[in-house]
Amino acid sequence: MSKTKIHLDEAQRIARYYLGLLAPACERIEIAGSIRRKKLLVGDIEMVAIPKLAVSNDLFGNPSKPHSLLDDAVADLIPRGARLLKNGERYKQIALPEGVNLDLFIVLPPAQWGVIFLIRTGPAAFSRWVVTPRKHGGALPSNCRVKDGAVWRNGEIIPMPEEEEFFRLLGLPAIAPEHRQPNTA
Repeated sequence: MSKTKIHLDEAQRIARYYLGLLAPACERIEIAGSIRRKKLLVGDIEMVAIPKLAVSNDLFGNPSKPHSLLDDAVADLIPRGARLLKNGERYKQIALPEGVNLDLFIVLPPAQWGVIFLIRTGPAAFSRWVVTPRKHGGALPSNCRVKDGAVWRNGEIIPMPEEEEFFRLLGLPAIAPEHRQPNTA
């Protein structure tokens, strides 16, 4: 069964609205996916977020496990007519009352913003290509691997705070989202 797609202008309007609702609970949040690639028809809204974390102390003054303020902001969408379909620590899928799903990809260590934002902007074939080692036909240096949202080499994370660092590692110029295709060089 095929998903209903909405026009880019409508998707951008809906995405900006929910971005505004979720942003106060985030250190950073951006629209990714087909909206960022400026596709004329959009099947879902994708965002990448780094949540703000709150730590409180128990009765004895011991710090608690950090609590994601983004979890609270997502829960606040339910009374607005949204339905939470998937509620993982790193991925949430929300059926919005506008008839489109919001896929929320959450960057938590060891994940790095630049890796997740590039992968979740897509398209899927491009994302597979950039995380596949060169010896297997991809763009990733063969001595590196992508695991848990980070690029690793010799057991160490290579910092990727922005997409540009990932492109630099690949030996590619930064490629605008709407021009991303596998084997783009």
